[in-house]
Amino acid sequence: MNEIVILTVSDIHGYIFPTDYQTSHQDLPKGLLKIKSMISNIKSQHEHVILMDNGDFLQGSPFCSYLHSQLHSSKYLSDIYNEIGFDFAVIGNHEFNYGLPYLYETLKSFDFPVLSANIFKHNKPFTGHDVIYIDKNDTKMGIIGLTTQYIPNWEQPETIKDLSFYSAKETAAKLIEDVREQSDIVVVCYHGGFEKDLQTGEPTELITGENEGYDLLNEVDGIDVLITGHQHREIAEKINNTQVIQAGSKGDCLGKITLNIDETSQQIISSQSEILYVKDANPTINDEGTKRKINEEVNQWLDQKITHLSEPMYIEDAFTTRIKPHPLINLLNYAQMEASGADISATALFDSATGFGTDVTMRDVINNYPFPNTFNVLEVTGSTLKLALERSASYFAIIDNELTINPEFLEPKPQHFNYDMFGGLSYKLNIRHPIGERAQDIYIKDEPLNLDTTYKIVVNNYRSVGGGGYHMFNDNQIVKEIQLEGAELIIQYLQNHSIETLPSIMDFEVVY
Repeated sequence: MNEIVILTVSDIHGYIFPTDYQTSHQDLPKGLLKIKSMISNIKSQHEHVILMDNGDFLQGSPFCSYLHSQLHSSKYLSDIYNEIGFDFAVIGNHEFNYGLPYLYETLKSFDFPVLSANIFKHNKPFTGHDVIYIDKNDTKMGIIGLTTQYIPNWEQPETIKDLSFYSAKETAAKLIEDVREQSDIVVVCYHGGFEKDLQTGEPTELITGENEGYDLLNEVDGIDVLITGHQHREIAEKINNTQVIQAGSKGDCLGKITLNIDETSQQIISSQSEILYVKDANPTINDEGTKRKINEEVNQWLDQKITHLSEPMYIEDAFTTRIKPHPLINLLNYAQMEASGADISATALFDSATGFGTDVTMRDVINNYPFPNTFNVLEVTGSTLKLALERSASYFAIIDNELTINPEFLEPKPQHFNYDMFGGLSYKLNIRHPIGERAQDIYIKDEPLNLDTTYKIVVNNYRSVGGGGYHMFNDNQIVKEIQLEGAELIIQYLQNHSIETLPSIMDFEVVY
């Protein structure tokens, strides 16, 4: 019997070191360097091991922000990946956030292929690789790399110039027969998740094409192993004789698939998938070397003081912050309006946000605005604004007569970032009313919102093209672009303005 082990990480987002960057000098049970120790241990126990990254490796942490904004190079990141010894990787949607030149530089610096079978440039896979074949002890594995097709709905045109995106399911269906003929085992690695419940088949989200994992699993015959990602879930199970795995995010865990293969037929006799947690393994990092130096540089950069506030604006409770005006959200919206000249602004409270103390550092800003969003001004009618308010209002639900979060914003992954709070408007959200009929008493500059009047609203680039279910917004409405990333916009505002007497532009209440 021939045993092959496939190890996968996904959605690392640049969390290389054992830290969440909330404070400096941490040693948390997370990060790719600790997973490296786990990988080394597994390789010492198994002869035939394949190691892959399932996407979102280039953006998403202060470490990545430092490499991009300060060093203008991902070399430290790619050096670590090369040292660990990945066999291949798959493109994730966040790989495009810093633009194509930065992505191409990274791809060239890797010692391993990066797959993307459903993203094309001039009729060819844009990474140069769609399928690879790996031989392990006379067993040939055909590996297809796929990425969520929904990227054009999030990215600005210049960051995906000349690229075409196709359905992962349809691409796999076209490739599978040929790959099956040329290999003993077929592995599909998909940076995307599941749009339906794996057991019942009931939709768990709007069927937009962002996630096609369920249909891949149930409508494309011949997949022995399906590796997924994007949703940051932890899944390890066998469905319809296919091993299915999704290995969390940010270096919290490692996915392991064990295949036992008949040496004569080269077919799978038995298989198992499991999630291995860093916190359970408690590995140590023994060979940081220059890596320790770059981590210290990142922490020094993060601890740079930007400004001093006379009063702190901490987030004591995230839910409370989302149901009534908070100074931090007021600041974010005010900074967006000041930079854009728009009448109205909308922003979300991100999961990592803790607010500001009296001394505000770079670390504080990035923790409160971790994404590299830029901003767009849209010209929209009052009726469109009301639809956007209704989308935000759908975040809430009443369960057992208590105001709470709509489960659709929690499963299959938390989506608090898809609840926006609006500045420049006065409004009330009545959660006792049905979804779509909750926004009431909407005023702008003390005048009732006119559904036929055109207004200017500033939102981030993700939201401006309909991201997060805000389908009332689209790129045809964009009249101005602000090419500042969120953290940079906030830093510039704090450095150039006193916020001691910042006027309140937030006036809303959530009632039930």
